[in-house]
Amino acid sequence: MNFEVCTNILFTGGRAPVTLDLARLFASAGYRVFVADSMQHQLCSLSRYVSENFFVPSPRHDYPGYIQALEKIIQEQKIDLLIPTCEEIFYISHALPRLSQLCQVCAESLDRLDRLHNKWEFIQLAQNQNLQVPQTWFLKTSEDLDNLIQTSSIKLIFKPVYSRFASHIHTFNPDIQNRPDITITPTQPWVAQEYIIGQHYSSYSIAHRGQITAHAVYPSIFTAGKGACIYFESIDHPSIFTWVNKFITAINFTGQIAFDWIENQNGELYPLECNPRTISAIHLFTPADNLPQAFISLPQQIIKPQPQRKAMILMAMLIYGLPSAIVTNRVKTWLKIFLKTPDVIFRFHDPLPFLSIWIILIQALITSFKTKQTLQQVSTQDIEWDGEEIGSDKSDF
Repeated sequence: MNFEVCTNILFTGGRAPVTLDLARLFASAGYRVFVADSMQHQLCSLSRYVSENFFVPSPRHDYPGYIQALEKIIQEQKIDLLIPTCEEIFYISHALPRLSQLCQVCAESLDRLDRLHNKWEFIQLAQNQNLQVPQTWFLKTSEDLDNLIQTSSIKLIFKPVYSRFASHIHTFNPDIQNRPDITITPTQPWVAQEYIIGQHYSSYSIAHRGQITAHAVYPSIFTAGKGACIYFESIDHPSIFTWVNKFITAINFTGQIAFDWIENQNGELYPLECNPRTISAIHLFTPADNLPQAFISLPQQIIKPQPQRKAMILMAMLIYGLPSAIVTNRVKTWLKIFLKTPDVIFRFHDPLPFLSIWIILIQALITSFKTKQTLQQVSTQDIEWDGEEIGSDKSDF
């Protein structure tokens, strides 16, 4: 791909704090930024860095309408580059033959992304490149589950092949024989992995044809439940970079790609899963880092955030971080972080997204009540993709 001639940038996933940060970074670098989302009130709606926001249909519930809306925006606003940020990327990738005729799209084909998004396929893909991975089993029936736990002498962790936010996580301990209460079918398979104790990390990279142009790593310190991190601190982790670089080079990847990791007490590093999209590492970059260049061209050197650069999601640190700190006796650590770390949303020069959080929260609470879903589930329920058939191009348009 060649993104070098770009002026107008369209981001999807305006609900996400990472998209707001990307919009600010690109606008600060001189680009005109547009945002589209199927959530009517979202974080980018009132940002001064966004030239125009567009409310579009849900890609999951109205795929044809969603793609047609994007096509209209691209044509009317003369978009040069479309950058998906959340799980809508899979629907955009399915329409890549159509959308790529109108502008450049920062996404691989759907079949390529699926091999990364699918937790079993990703492990197989990495293993085929002779890269170290955790011992993993593919389960498509209850019999597969029973056979595994009857013969296993190690602790295991179970998760659906398609899942997010570390949701639906179950564990098995052979000492107490606690069979997980899960439903496994050929159409809803699960994976089991060896349970590894150690330090969790997340990494994020941008790549062009197998060459990394940007890279960031942060450890897991405070999270929203078992899942997403809510506090971020940039670190240098050479072993993670080496693994990622080998993988990206081997598969000749282009786009955004992220990994969850665990490093055991012996320093052995294992990738747990892959997310071929934007993650919260974006919050660690500042305008001085010139991150847009990593999307647009091949910089002279890999763009990385400054070491020990910190950021937090303030609201989540209050809702999730503080209770966790109390339970784990880390209140002093939490307080130090909370008082000294900038919020990813609030900016003095762009305050309205922060002030609109309450509108967004009320909107999410109403949807949560109507659908009986958690707030985390509500945040992605209209853009998720779990491997189901999206449909043929001809029948959808």
